[in-house]
Amino acid sequence: MKFFTTYFGYLKWHYGKALATTFAFWKNILYFLFNYFSLKNLIGNFFSPWKRLADNYPKQFSIKVYFGIFIVNTIMRVVGILMRTIIIFVGLSVCLIYIVLLPVSLLLWLMLPIITIGLIVYGLILIFFS
Repeated sequence: MKFFTTYFGYLKWHYGKALATTFAFWKNILYFLFNYFSLKNLIGNFFSPWKRLADNYPKQFSIKVYFGIFIVNTIMRVVGILMRTIIIFVGLSVCLIYIVLLPVSLLLWLMLPIITIGLIVYGLILIFFS
């Protein structure tokens, strides 16, 4: 009798408090993924030079020096755009995969008590009838 009381208490926790906590946990993981890849910052600084690598223009004008610094700064901006594009793509891909897998994990979570009972019964069958 104590087994049924414990099991029904577990079911009450599993489908009640734990399910609500699981939704909050999933929300926190999605928030973590967005912050881990710094998606908001990367999009906001999309055209900035990579790692702020840029040369400053000298005070005295020289077309050769200005052109060289312009080329270096342009290359650093292009590198920054490429790197940020790659990181944004990877970050959004990870977030999308996570969002796609949420219904699968929810289904597994809802079926877990049934799977547990089924595995216990299957184990007992293997023990006693093999």
